Amino acid sequence: MTATPSLVLRGGESVLRFAGGPVTLHRVDKEHHIPLAAISFVHAEGRSLAIVLTASGTNEPTIYRVTDVDEADALAFAEAVTAALPEAPAPDGAELVTTRAPEPPRTRRPAAAVVALPLVALGAFLALNAPRGPYAAVFWLLTLAAAAGGGFLAYRARRRP
Repeated sequence: MTATPSLVLRGGESVLRFAGGPVTLHRVDKEHHIPLAAISFVHAEGRSLAIVLTASGTNEPTIYRVTDVDEADALAFAEAVTAALPEAPAPDGAELVTTRAPEPPRTRRPAAAVVALPLVALGAFLALNAPRGPYAAVFWLLTLAAAAGGGFLAYRARRRP
């Protein structure tokens, strides 16, 4: 048994993914999961790729198109998906496609804690072992700048939803 490679095709604001199962089309406002049984054929032409769904009777087939892609990548993507299509596709592919809103981006709160915690520890260490001599002012200014930067990062991360 051969494993199907995971393919990603980027074009404009769209991203197509295929790893042997359903084809996923990520757009800015929507995410479409297209089962292989819903696909009639995949056509790569120049710098665009079209996924044409099966249609029953007099219905027009639904077409998902991604433009501004690399020609060789589009051809490889089309060949991989075409090779994985089932013998008997579904009569109406549009009914099988699921669409949902894309997932919101993850927050960066753990990153802010990773930055803030060492700065607090450094501040405590420096308070106990303050340098003496002519370089003390420069040292304390750099320490203050690092603490202010860490505080700003923690504040921004806390404000984000």
